Amino acid sequence: MNEAYKPIPATMKISGKFVVTIGGQKFDTKVAGFERENDNSDALYLMDEDPLKAKHGSFIVINSDMPKLSKGQDVNAVTTKDGQKVKLKRVDDL
Repeated sequence: MNEAYKPIPATMKISGKFVVTIGGQKFDTKVAGFERENDNSDALYLMDEDPLKAKHGSFIVINSDMPKLSKGQDVNAVTTKDGQKVKLKRVDDL
């Protein structure tokens, strides 16, 4: 069952400080913002100088998981450059 894409309200906190788990390793990173990726997902983009951005690109999150992400719950994502599965957790504001 496909859910319709729901626009993210401006009041929902998505950007911020995150813990990203990639291949069992945890990294601290900052998500600068996000944009709609397609009909059911959003792309979270990192700061330009972030080494994770150079290696993995952006993180694709299912649109219906964005409210969980804003509340600091673990959310699954996929990297744009190498298709790795990752876990994201928002831990603080920028």
